[in-house]
Amino acid sequence: METLSIILLCVFIPVTVLLSICLLCIHSYWKRKWKSITKENDIEAKGDIKIGNQSKENVKHTLRFQGRLEDAQKALQTTCPEFVDKCVGVDYAVSDKCIQSDERGPSHQDPTFVADEKLGGRKKKQKKKSKATKRSIDVENQDGAKQIRVEESKLFEFDPPIGNKNLGNTCFFNSSLQALYFTKFFEDALSLLKVSAPNFQNLKLTKSVLELLEKKNVNHTQELRSVLNAVRNINNQFGRGTQEDSYELLNTLLGGILDELQNGDRTCKPIDVDSGVNGISLKNLFTGIFITIYVYDSCNDVEVDFEEFTTLSIPIADNIDQNFKKLPHRGLQTISSEDPRFDIEKGLAVLTQIEDYEESDLPCRVCNIEGTGKAYRRMLVFTPPPVLVIHIDRFKMNDFNRLTKNAQRLKYPRIFNMAKFCSVANTELSTNSLNYELYAVVVHSGALGGGHYYAYVNTTRMHDVEKWQEHLKRSPLDLEKLKSNVEEFLRKRHEFQDDSGQTEVCKVKDSWFYVSDESVCSASVDEVISHKDAYILFYEVH
Repeated sequence: METLSIILLCVFIPVTVLLSICLLCIHSYWKRKWKSITKENDIEAKGDIKIGNQSKENVKHTLRFQGRLEDAQKALQTTCPEFVDKCVGVDYAVSDKCIQSDERGPSHQDPTFVADEKLGGRKKKQKKKSKATKRSIDVENQDGAKQIRVEESKLFEFDPPIGNKNLGNTCFFNSSLQALYFTKFFEDALSLLKVSAPNFQNLKLTKSVLELLEKKNVNHTQELRSVLNAVRNINNQFGRGTQEDSYELLNTLLGGILDELQNGDRTCKPIDVDSGVNGISLKNLFTGIFITIYVYDSCNDVEVDFEEFTTLSIPIADNIDQNFKKLPHRGLQTISSEDPRFDIEKGLAVLTQIEDYEESDLPCRVCNIEGTGKAYRRMLVFTPPPVLVIHIDRFKMNDFNRLTKNAQRLKYPRIFNMAKFCSVANTELSTNSLNYELYAVVVHSGALGGGHYYAYVNTTRMHDVEKWQEHLKRSPLDLEKLKSNVEEFLRKRHEFQDDSGQTEVCKVKDSWFYVSDESVCSASVDEVISHKDAYILFYEVH
């Protein structure tokens, strides 16, 4: 009996081990198989296309998709039907496998499909979804140069926000980052720097911010900490476990990136609509130009100075000078002379108001005549950036030399026009090109000594391609030449003009979210507009 038991054990144990190994192998195989069919893949479609009298061979279109491989061509046909309709004998390549197709298949309803382009021979990863409201076709030849561009406006749809872990009183840091996450082309500009800047790895802050943006939709605590450490290397008041100013953090972050690019001379070429060079200048995205104008009673001379800015800080203005329209000189005129209606417009009116001095204190530097009249100075916006960041200055010193918070509720619109704060000296601007739409708000609630920062972000917005390209393709200005031309123009401008126009109305159903560190929930536009504790407003050209 014992012998039989030993024999059974000798047979049973090896068989059990063998079956276990087989089951593990089968499990491992199907696990790898499942991953391979559910991971993100690239599908590249090639075909001959003809639009009008122009025809191109071997045109390419690339799509990033998630799902089964056999659904890839359906995804492309759904995402870019114009491409498939106009191509004959389209070849679909997924990973290293080819699927031949001669006609369109049924549509695919998976909303996670995201269309990408191949720009300049490089694949650009697009983490936001965009739907063409006016059909667009981007056609490339074998060299990657765009030959045809029929693209007017789009509906931009970002993925819903993912919260940021609080690393120890870092809500001031997390809230500003959320606004940057949903800034159009911010990640794209950094991604282009990664492939165009030879020493990109040495740009510590820029590199860490890009790594965070690339992983913002997954676990990104380590990347979040890396950005905070990089900011702390610039200003050691951040990252010490104390509550800090979100606006100061934002300026340090953006200024640090721009300083790295300037010191390293690592600027990208701006967008060139004609040649199709798709570089996006990070500087052009946030940087505008102030013009300061000086005029005098005793002479007809005009002097101007220029200064760049990345954010606008405005006061809380209870009252403004009702005589702000009475200009002592035509050179101080703005594009529109409409009255400020909202509180933030009143703050901008104070920022751009006319200041007067005795000519003996501010003599003309052109003719060097020390007159007995008045000298006038006015700072206006000469070139506004496509992303307009407005800081509401709520923190002031009181009569007892103590810092206090002004908790007054301010009215700010979803869409407003900047023409009443822009100088007529820039003849390329018009009222219709200066509409801005709100897309993010950073809020500071509570008292000055602590409180809490959180953000509201809108993930669905219209995108006017032509207006954005006008901003992003700007070439660096020769300020000395510009100064001479503007002064001559303002001296010859004898008539007052008013280019007042209509502020556009947003026709898109927006998707607002409340984001407080790791907490995320949907929000209504009524909850966002004119929030009583709004601190930083993020607008984009509309």
